[in-house]
Amino acid sequence: MDSTFVLNNKKLRYYNNWFTVGGGFNQNLTYKRKIGFAGGLDFNFHIKQHYFQLGTMITGEQFGFYDNYEFHLGYGKRYEDKDIHFAGFAGISYSTGYAKVGDTVYTRPFSHPGIYAQIEGVKKITYDVGAGLALFVDLNQEQAIFGARFIVYFSGAYRGKKYSDGKTID
Repeated sequence: MDSTFVLNNKKLRYYNNWFTVGGGFNQNLTYKRKIGFAGGLDFNFHIKQHYFQLGTMITGEQFGFYDNYEFHLGYGKRYEDKDIHFAGFAGISYSTGYAKVGDTVYTRPFSHPGIYAQIEGVKKITYDVGAGLALFVDLNQEQAIFGARFIVYFSGAYRGKKYSDGKTID
């Protein structure tokens, strides 16, 4: 099966890798604090027709005050067409940070493995650039965090221009 196609005079490829970056909010269910900041980035790649996600996330009570640093690796599924992109991933995570001691002080360090899941939906501006929303949850022995991030999507689908004479310029 040919994994390339032409759209708007651009040569593009199916089964492409993509990168997302964004920020939003999180709720820490364990420490029952107010809604905080969550920022993250994910590199999503494929091996044949199987998709994987490698990413990181920082969370805290506010932008600039982070008490949790998380790394994750997951396996997922993806659907895309020329206008939208949807993907879902689940896998393992590793979180490190500072736990709350008392009512206000974060001084007890922690490092724990856990599980991570994320779904993302993107409205494409062009076939390989878009914006959307990622919903996530991270659970480990120390804490349970869920939230949403507004993301910017960059795909590696572009392979060059396709001209009317059939030639491709890479």
